[in-house]
Amino acid sequence: MSRDTIWQDDLLDRKGDAEFLEDFLVNRMTERNAIGRTGSYVLNINAAWGFGKSFFMERFKRQLELSEHPVVMIDAWKNDFSDDPYTNVIAEIEAYFQAFIEREREKTPKFVKAYQAVTANAAKISWIGFKGLAKRASRYVIAEGTDEIIEVIDQHVVTTGKEGEEIGNALESHVVKVTDDIIDQFSKKRIEQFNEAKLSLDRFRESLGELLSVFEEHTGKKLPFFILIDELDRCRPPYAIAMLERIKHLFDADNVVFVLSTDTKQLAHSIKAVYGSSFESERYLQRFFTRTYELPAPNTTQLIESLIASYEPDISKWENPGHKQDPHEYLTKATTYFKMSLRETEQAFDILASLTTIWQYEFPIQLGIMYPMILGHVRREEINDFTSSSWLASLVSESPQWVTNDVKRGRDFSDRHEVNTVSAWVKNFLSVVRTTMDEANRNGYNMSDRDVSFTVRQAHDIIQREYRARFGNVVNEKARSMVITYPDLIRHAGRLSV
Repeated sequence: MSRDTIWQDDLLDRKGDAEFLEDFLVNRMTERNAIGRTGSYVLNINAAWGFGKSFFMERFKRQLELSEHPVVMIDAWKNDFSDDPYTNVIAEIEAYFQAFIEREREKTPKFVKAYQAVTANAAKISWIGFKGLAKRASRYVIAEGTDEIIEVIDQHVVTTGKEGEEIGNALESHVVKVTDDIIDQFSKKRIEQFNEAKLSLDRFRESLGELLSVFEEHTGKKLPFFILIDELDRCRPPYAIAMLERIKHLFDADNVVFVLSTDTKQLAHSIKAVYGSSFESERYLQRFFTRTYELPAPNTTQLIESLIASYEPDISKWENPGHKQDPHEYLTKATTYFKMSLRETEQAFDILASLTTIWQYEFPIQLGIMYPMILGHVRREEINDFTSSSWLASLVSESPQWVTNDVKRGRDFSDRHEVNTVSAWVKNFLSVVRTTMDEANRNGYNMSDRDVSFTVRQAHDIIQREYRARFGNVVNEKARSMVITYPDLIRHAGRLSV
């Protein structure tokens, strides 16, 4: 596998970002080691929802593996049902090295010993929840509330045998008296556990660093060790916060690089839900990141080119607003003016391609209606409304700068250039679609009137062509344009999943 193979379906030109970041992180860690600077490095990959963060992370992992770096990847969102992300991270680390041990156990006893030291120290600190630990411990000591009293008694039951059973029975009758002796025993035990865990934490960091050095020596893998964490911004806020704190406090080991992908703005907003609207969440987040790298917004032209090349739809079945027929240009501008994310664009194009596959009529799909209507479906908007005040009409009206350079015939039969907004085209077309096709034809523009606007002329021409394709010379007074069926077709196509 080559780097070109890894990035062959890269629609957003992320390969350059990945190569720069690999060079930067590897060389920066070399510089830090040379000057004796210890600890891990945490890089935040920031991009808005739908900008391809997960694609980038998955391909970045493959690239690092190709460069012979040890690397694990964690989908934080899949595991945020657990109470503490520490277990999630340490499990992935242990699984990575365990696979090597199973192959090389007899050849590398030094590595096995280093691995066992890591797992032993990891187990001792697995119960720690650093955030709020002191506060919780104090509550246990003074037994403020019922839950704390019960836990104190539970501990006493374990340590005192029969007396504990009597306390447990008394608990059921709600007549338990929590004595100073019980509280003192429990407090002492907690303090012992905490001190032991702090010592284990220091040993864990040291043993992880030693494990990585031995691993590099015996495998030829190149440090640093990369831990990629994706989908952090989709997690429950308390879990996301806990993940950041565990990385900072527990895994601050030499030759370890964390790469996190987040919609940092959204993550900061979620954190405010925990700490309050006045909490400076963005500054709080910066405590955990050594650096932040901004993924650039998608190159829309390149994205549409790639989607058309990938799906290979029959573009002869499409017609776009305006005199110039260029579906690629229309889709590119629509995606830009509608401020569509990468994910929305991919979903919308997939639905459009599916509809193109089933379109067997002798008249084309009207992209000027179909594509924004598909976006409405993706965004869960009401797309059945064809009035001038519909969501569709409002969407296109928000882009008055989107114009088409059209040509019409003047009274003297000469060509006249006319600049029209796409929103005007949609408005005129919707007014035609709301009536029957027969009525639209009867109330259309006068063929002898050469000064009628291009948008009006094109709207009526589209309806006339559809009418002739479907009914020929037969009069059908009740038939309406197939455009009316677009919402149902879109919903059917939207039920297909890739």
